[in-house]
Order: sequence, then structure tokens, then C-alpha cells
Amino acid sequence: MEWGMSLVVLVVIMFTFLIPGVWIAISLGITGLLGIVLSGQIKMVKTISNISWNTTNDFILTAIPLFLFMGEIILASGISTKFYTSIAKWLKPVPGGLLHSNIIASSLFSAISGSSVATAAGIGSAAIPEMKKRGYRKELIYGSIASGGTLGILIPPSIVLILYGSITEESVIRLFSAAVVPGIVLTLLFILYTLSVTLIKKNRVKDDFSTDISFLESLKGILPLVALMVIILGSLYTGKITPTESAAVGSFLSLIIGRYLGHLNVKKIVLAAKNAIKTTTMIVFIMIGAQIFSFAIVSSGINRELTTWVADMGFSPLGLLLVVCLIYIILGCVMDGPSMMLLTIPLIFPLIVQAGYDPIWFGIVLVILIELGQITPPMGLNLFVIQSIDPESKISEVVKGVIPYVLIMLVMVAILIAFPDLALWLPSTIK
Repeated sequence: MEWGMSLVVLVVIMFTFLIPGVWIAISLGITGLLGIVLSGQIKMVKTISNISWNTTNDFILTAIPLFLFMGEIILASGISTKFYTSIAKWLKPVPGGLLHSNIIASSLFSAISGSSVATAAGIGSAAIPEMKKRGYRKELIYGSIASGGTLGILIPPSIVLILYGSITEESVIRLFSAAVVPGIVLTLLFILYTLSVTLIKKNRVKDDFSTDISFLESLKGILPLVALMVIILGSLYTGKITPTESAAVGSFLSLIIGRYLGHLNVKKIVLAAKNAIKTTTMIVFIMIGAQIFSFAIVSSGINRELTTWVADMGFSPLGLLLVVCLIYIILGCVMDGPSMMLLTIPLIFPLIVQAGYDPIWFGIVLVILIELGQITPPMGLNLFVIQSIDPESKISEVVKGVIPYVLIMLVMVAILIAFPDLALWLPSTIK
């Protein structure tokens, strides 16, 4: 069987499992096993145990459950609600202040949680009721929160960047530093859009967001999480500690903050640990399934033949990159971010490197494209998070609200293509 037909057969088998709702990890794993058998290498099946062990036996991956636990603690302790309330108080004088609060609070909270879904849930649960009471258009409410939540997988620490670094063997610290400036720029683009849209007469509302907290109390709501973010990113950037050690320190500090400034108790700690374990388990099983699938691709020579075919097609580097971007935009509509990345990196990464693109830079572009998948139907997780927070919402309203932010993310990808130093300048300062 030729490599092209083999690839088509594997993709068809995989989606045959995925469409009825079979778990992604199982779909990838079974497809990989069938691929090994169909390629006539049934003896290689015995290597699956080694693949599973090697996939999970990576020290850098221990940062994932720790960062997830840290985010869950902040969420469970109620600190995220205090944080949002404090940000909203400071932005009250700005037109559409609560919309800006959604974006800014999401960008800062994402630097703690490292999770898009946790960010959308944490900010959305505090923001949606207040904004509905003040007459904001539903599309603006849902769009700003769902899209602001996507910053959770770009602004470090990012679970997706850790996975990318593990798969490609790139420095996670350099990836984190590369994401800082694009993360800030994307946040500013979101804010610029929300400011412009709230200056339109039909979108103006009376922003009378009021709380009983004083200026000093609002500082107490903001400074602990900002300090936590500075400690995590500062220690990583200076090279004093590894990402795993940084995650451990962050988890410990989040327990202290949650206990003395929030409503953290033993029951909530246990719940946060359970949630972090569930998410970590899901990611690990997807990784194992994806590695089995990747092994089938590599052992059958599909990746080598695909690389040769692309080279023979004579694509320009930019043409190749645009094709890759289109592939990720399409896949983002039907797959979650980690699964999409684990599935495609073995095929696409060699092509990108061969075309002369910097792997650190491509990691940032890839994360932004994965962000798109968080808010594009029918599989956009943030869309369903918002709908679960507000049962009165319609999925069509949420989708309508995120469309402008989808376009902004595509503009951000174009900016990175035109000005790659936005992502590469900060990593170049690390020795």
C-alpha cells in the first residue's frame, strides 16, 4: 500500500471512532495499532509498552498536574472572584469597563492557571451575572469571556507549551519567554476591539458596577495573584528553577493565598486535587494514544514520504506555513488542542523546520491557532463553558460574540509572520 493511501486509511479509521464519540485517547491508540498491523509490522506491537513508558517518563511533564492544581486552588478558594471584582473596580471609569475587566482579568488569571477552560470558568462565573444586570449585550459578554479565556494557553505558564516542548525537545523556559510579548500584544488587541465597540452608541451602558470594597481591599484582591505570577515567571526567566520546581512553588503559594485571603478548606483542597488529577490523566492518556499513532506513522515511513512529497511540490516557506495554518484551523473545529497538537506535530514539525522556520517561533504560532479551536464550533470548549455558566445563553449567541476575536487572532498570526522577533526577542536574551 502506498504511503498516501496508508495515510488516508488511518485518518478514516480514526474519524470512524471519533465521530460516534469514542474517547480521543482510545481512538488514537486503536488507529495506531491497526496502522502497525496493516503495514505488516505486527511484531512491532510489543513495543507499545515501551512507548507508553517513554511517553510518560518525562520529568518536564510533572509540571502539568502542579500548574493545574495551582489554578484549581485559586478557583476553589474564591480568589478568582475577588480578583475580578477588584479589576472591575479599577476599570469602572473606562467605557465598557466590565468588558475590559474580562480581558485583563483573563490575561492575568491565565498566567496563574495555565488553562483556557479554568480561566473562562473562573472569570465567567463572576462576570456574567454582573454584566447581565447592567444591560450589556449578550454577544459582548460571552465573546469577551470565552475569547479572553483562550489567553490561558498562550500566556505562561501554558500546559500546551509544556506539551509542545516535551514533544519537540525544545526548551520550555524559552517557549514561555517567547509567549510573553505575543500574549501582551494579543491582549491589547482584544482591549482595543472592546474599547472601539463600546464607543458605538448602541453598545453603551451605564457602568455602575459598585462594590463594598475600598481601594485598599481591591489591592488585596489583585496583588497576591500578580505577585504569584511575577514569582513564577521571574524565577523561570532568570533560570533559578525548572518549570516543575516553579509549578511546585506556585502550588504551595496558592495554598497559602487561598487559606489566608480566600475561603480554602480541606474539602476544597481535595476537590481541587481531584480536578487536577482528572485533567492530567486525560492528557497523559491522549499522549500515549497519540504516540502509538505517531509510531505507526513513523514505522510505516509515512512521515518521511510526506516530507519528500512536500519538498518535491516546491511550496515556498510561506505557502507551506499558510497550508499548515489552514490545517490547524480546520482541525480546531473538531478536536481539542492537546489532541490536535499531539496528533500532528510528528508530521508537521519536520516540514516546518525543513522550511527554515524557528521551532520556538512556530510553537507560539501553533498555540494561537490552537486558541482558535477553543472558540470555534462545534468543539470549542470555551463555548460550552460559557453556556454551562449561563443556562439562559444560546450557543448561537456565544458563537456570534467570539467571531470578532477569531479574526483578531488571525491578525495576530499575520503579525507574527511579518514580525517574528515579537516572539524571538525575549528568548534570545536567555543565556
